[in-house]
Amino acid sequence: MIKLRSCYVKDFHGKWEMNKELTQSHVLIAVTRGKIIYWVNDESIFLQRGDVLFIPAGSIRGGTSLEEHQRYATHFTPEAHDRSLLPLLMDQRYCKTTISGFEYFKQRFLLLKHHWLMHGPYSEASCFAILLELLGIINYERDKWKLPAKKIDMAEDVKAYVLQHYKEPVTLNDLSGYTGRTPNHISHAFKSVTGLSPIEYLHHVRISKAKELMFDKRMPMSEIAEETGFCDQAYFNRIFKKLTGCSPTAFLKGRTD
Repeated sequence: MIKLRSCYVKDFHGKWEMNKELTQSHVLIAVTRGKIIYWVNDESIFLQRGDVLFIPAGSIRGGTSLEEHQRYATHFTPEAHDRSLLPLLMDQRYCKTTISGFEYFKQRFLLLKHHWLMHGPYSEASCFAILLELLGIINYERDKWKLPAKKIDMAEDVKAYVLQHYKEPVTLNDLSGYTGRTPNHISHAFKSVTGLSPIEYLHHVRISKAKELMFDKRMPMSEIAEETGFCDQAYFNRIFKKLTGCSPTAFLKGRTD
């Protein structure tokens, strides 16, 4: 299982600079505000909001800021058998890409940080699952050139619609009306780009939002279910357990023990 070494969000208001040094573990960086320059081995890499950078262990890295910035970062070490899970872990080369659905990626990264800091009974498994998802998204973004541009554009439209309307009932017919494509076409095209069906993506967005509300506002479960677009609490509980492996109550108890 992939082992997290650290996970953090940092705001830099003054000049930031890091001398070049050997990277002991894999590093994943997402820039959420501002602009920075990273050096990986002998290459200079420009990063701004929406960009992510994967740096494999054994690289020489350093960096400097071009302006005030914020970045999310995690350091991790995969076991030998984990490397076969994704091409990114097998290549052993740095990868810079721009995440098209960056708000969702940012939400998941923030949830990864929460699990890392809370050290609950499910933290290790949750961190593994979320980090693997983030790395999978990077692989999809990197490989997008292999897919038709029209499929990619349609998938991005669907993502944008879901992120804007996740509190409301969202059906394939709604997405069909929004994109002008048939429900069947939307399902196949979206899954070929993202690895999820549109409804699966909707569920992930809603559960991610629900976890944020659990962390930040301590709302009753019934209110959280309503706020995140589920028709009733029983349905919310069922989807939550399907995606996380535990009930909302058990999840929240694990965060507060």
